Amino acid sequence: MPTSAHPSTLAMDRFVARSTGLRQPRISVPVPGLPTLPDLKKLARDRRSAGLPVIDQSAGDIDDVGQPLHPDLPAWVQETRDALVAAGASELRRTQGDAYGYPGNYQQQYAAVLAILAGSWGITGPWQGVQTVSGRAVLDCAFRGLIARAKANKLPQPYALVLDPLAWSGYQPLAADLDLQLIHMPAVMGHGLAASAQGLGAALEFAAERAISVIGVLPVVPSNPSGIGLTADELVTIAQTCAAADVPMLVDAFYSPLDPRGHAVCVPFGLLAARLAPEVLGMVGLVVGETKVASSQNKTASLLWCAPAGHDDTAKVVVHHAAERLKTTNLYPRPHEAVVAAALHTFPLGLHAAMGPRYVALRDAREAMRAQCDRLGIPLSIGGSFYGTAALVDSEGDSLLRDSEGRPLSDARAVMSELVARYGLVGAPGGMFSPAPEATVLVRLTAAVTLTDIERVGQILAQLLEQARG
Repeated sequence: MPTSAHPSTLAMDRFVARSTGLRQPRISVPVPGLPTLPDLKKLARDRRSAGLPVIDQSAGDIDDVGQPLHPDLPAWVQETRDALVAAGASELRRTQGDAYGYPGNYQQQYAAVLAILAGSWGITGPWQGVQTVSGRAVLDCAFRGLIARAKANKLPQPYALVLDPLAWSGYQPLAADLDLQLIHMPAVMGHGLAASAQGLGAALEFAAERAISVIGVLPVVPSNPSGIGLTADELVTIAQTCAAADVPMLVDAFYSPLDPRGHAVCVPFGLLAARLAPEVLGMVGLVVGETKVASSQNKTASLLWCAPAGHDDTAKVVVHHAAERLKTTNLYPRPHEAVVAAALHTFPLGLHAAMGPRYVALRDAREAMRAQCDRLGIPLSIGGSFYGTAALVDSEGDSLLRDSEGRPLSDARAVMSELVARYGLVGAPGGMFSPAPEATVLVRLTAAVTLTDIERVGQILAQLLEQARG
């Protein structure tokens, strides 16, 4: 995305320019003893239960902004259900005398709902897909499909996926279970901490030099944790770079409904179909869901893969093996969550309107987070997701976090522990999202909180700066 004039954004540009480690491809290496995001969420809950001070900046839930969805949405959900049933989806009809109000028909997929989702993202040509219950479940399905494609093509192991310079830490346990390596593409000047075609090229070359077979590229649009999206031109170029290397591109678009541009502009599949050759488009897939719109508790997650005529081999293999995984795990979508997904994507005036006060609160919180960092001169990358990444450094690039002897903390665990012990701030350290040494001074911040919470985060950042100045 183009660099804005925000002081915090310019400060992050300077931080990236100084960070030679972030500007090199790197293989993700687990940090022993570093908690997972669910661990951090539990830590925040436990501190709150014990009456200890806590500012929860761990794993965000959109519901934490403290505002409801549009008041007309519940009625629209029921209207959507009735419309789906009238169109032939009898498996969604109302029932009496049972616990959930839906027929017990062991339904595996809701084809009409998947079609609504594909259309909402602008996929107009042939496609294939499956729906399941969570982002982690659908990624597990997709990864297995990508592995199956690599084996069918007789690619030598080890296998790897290429990620953004900073990428969601949840990929790590999923990849470890499947013996997949994770390669972070380098940050490229002008692109902040987001993916780029130039960074992808460097990562592919890095893998080739080490005889690692890249079986998929996963740009997160907009990013978790850095918040940045991609321009349509960059997404087109990344897709073309992937196809030239015979590597599928799977766009992680879970946060795209939160982008101010709207999800279908943030991840423009209609434009991709118009600009990509059919053999390139057939290498492009998408994972999406409602977890960032409604809440983390009840949602679906879907894998959609473009399947142009004559160029649908990748879609067939990936989606087939994803569906086989669902047979093994029985993680089929629940009917009401599927109906809600359809309702959100058909709500009059769009998804942001469906979110109602909840989207307005998130928008205000993102702006407040940026304003705090602008005021303090703290480097910040934030955009269309509800996460941002801050660098806890002063204007000279020196760490604001130091031990009792004044030495900069150089360990992600120590950074996390210090923030909790000193300020009650439960945040996700940058070491969870990147193996680069400079990630030690990065911390992920979430705007999926109240404005009061963001003001408290700003107070902590101000204290860090004041203490660093002595």
